[in-house]
Amino acid sequence: MQTAIGIMRFNHLHPPFDNPAVRRALLGAVDQAAAMQAVAGTDPAGWRDRIGLFGPEAPLANDAGIAVLDGPRDYAKVQRELAAAGYHGEQIVALDTADISVIHALALVGVDALRKSGMDVDIQSMDFGTMVRRRGSKQPVQQGGWNVFFTFFDSISNFTPAGNPGLRGNGGDGWDGWPTSPRLEELRQAWLDAGDLDAEKRICRELQLQLWRDVPHIPMGQYSQQTCYRRTLTDVPKGPPLFFGVRPA
Repeated sequence: MQTAIGIMRFNHLHPPFDNPAVRRALLGAVDQAAAMQAVAGTDPAGWRDRIGLFGPEAPLANDAGIAVLDGPRDYAKVQRELAAAGYHGEQIVALDTADISVIHALALVGVDALRKSGMDVDIQSMDFGTMVRRRGSKQPVQQGGWNVFFTFFDSISNFTPAGNPGLRGNGGDGWDGWPTSPRLEELRQAWLDAGDLDAEKRICRELQLQLWRDVPHIPMGQYSQQTCYRRTLTDVPKGPPLFFGVRPA
């Protein structure tokens, strides 16, 4: 079994999400439980909310600042905070991956949260390959660009800061969305230089607090990805569905 954390990923190059106050306001809009129920069903055994940078099974998981995602969502408050931050109803383009059910479900819940927050959202549906090409565009929306997309980080890429592209703050040289955050980069390097697990944990608490300040993306919860296979197979590795070494039973 493998887990995956859903995210709402912003384009930091163009309005309105070039404004950190706009991104921070939306922390009050995302309902992780609702997102994961749409993805994985109503049984809470298959998903978790109150998710920050890491899933609860990861040794670096922590609850630093998680209160921003707790409690009932107050969309009137989010609307006031967005207006105070300078958002005044401009249309945003959200990319929806229509051919992968879990990403599609995540996008629908995410767009619903944006609309409840008073944002004018143009949701554009496409297949995964087209979405990956589209999200690589740094052009403004009027020239084929985008403002927000939705995806998942699996437990392999999301186990430490080293393998998670969403934690980079290296601007145009980074992963799609291109946030610039010297502090995220400093903390990532500090984690790489840490001498023991206790130091790594302290740094990751700071990293998670910085996530809520810079908001390169918003975590939308974690679900368990199940793998099914025939009884006639053996030596199937645990975790993601890798087929190396699998043989007839």
